[in-house]
Amino acid sequence: MTTQRRGLVCVLVVLCGAAIIAGTRLGWVTAGGRRPASGIIDTSLTSLRHWSYVASSSYFTSFSFAILVAGAFVVLAGVLAARFLAGLFSFIALAGAGLWIGLNATHFSPISLTSSDLRIGAWLTIAGGLVGLVSSLFLRTQFS
Repeated sequence: MTTQRRGLVCVLVVLCGAAIIAGTRLGWVTAGGRRPASGIIDTSLTSLRHWSYVASSSYFTSFSFAILVAGAFVVLAGVLAARFLAGLFSFIALAGAGLWIGLNATHFSPISLTSSDLRIGAWLTIAGGLVGLVSSLFLRTQFS
């Protein structure tokens, strides 16, 4: 792979990290039935251990902060052209998004959440995680 192509993949990975970060600040689901429109900012990450939908007491303990940190590391991995880091943190962001969507769906009725109920924040994070994960395969394997 030429250096120019590798540079374009690095830019793509950085953009994926930026999409993940942007997705954390936007709405994730639309209101429907008894489910309110919401994002991941107010949901506690620690409540995941008990699979309960609990409001976060602080931004730093929310799903949003955890996925934002993963997105920041994807950006850093793109700048450093680090395959392992880009793949790892893209996967973490994608897994966090999936866990939050699953938690939200089970809390507010699993049948009523369809893909059309997902808003731009969820789609940015999911797309950034998927494209970042696939793109990381085309980065170099070690620092040089």
